[in-house]
Amino acid sequence: MSGFRQSFSGFWSARNKREQNMLTAAAIVIVLGLLYVLLIDPALSGRKDLEKSLPALRQQAAEVQALSKEAAAAGTGTSTAPVPPMTRESLEASLASKGLKPQTLTLTGELAKLQLNAASFSGMVDWLADMQRTARVSVVDAIIEPQSQQDTVNATLTLRQQKPE
Repeated sequence: MSGFRQSFSGFWSARNKREQNMLTAAAIVIVLGLLYVLLIDPALSGRKDLEKSLPALRQQAAEVQALSKEAAAAGTGTSTAPVPPMTRESLEASLASKGLKPQTLTLTGELAKLQLNAASFSGMVDWLADMQRTARVSVVDAIIEPQSQQDTVNATLTLRQQKPE
């Protein structure tokens, strides 16, 4: 480092005042040029690119929001067809279509309580998902006891049909 400093001092002292001023000005121009090329120009061009893409990104965000609102509306079951009321016969028929036979089934007002003994757990879950989709029936209370045989449970379910909004 000291050798470089000595050689630079020798080089600098060999120059007259006018050459030193010109070399200083040239060094300043080079440093400013490098700062512009390395720091300022990329920031400015990146900003221009972002300004160009911003309207398209806003449009995409609006489309995503519209699609999410549409999906939320579809998920809440806002269908135009009315859902038939939950009856003993409709529950027994839907259970039978999934191979389930209730031990007991009682309807009181807007609630239905059913007990399944030695029922297939996966079949029961499929039936509940189907009832939620098609008849807007939700589980209010569930007591599920696993049995020794795989995929077999005893379940007591209390169901309520959601009223259309």
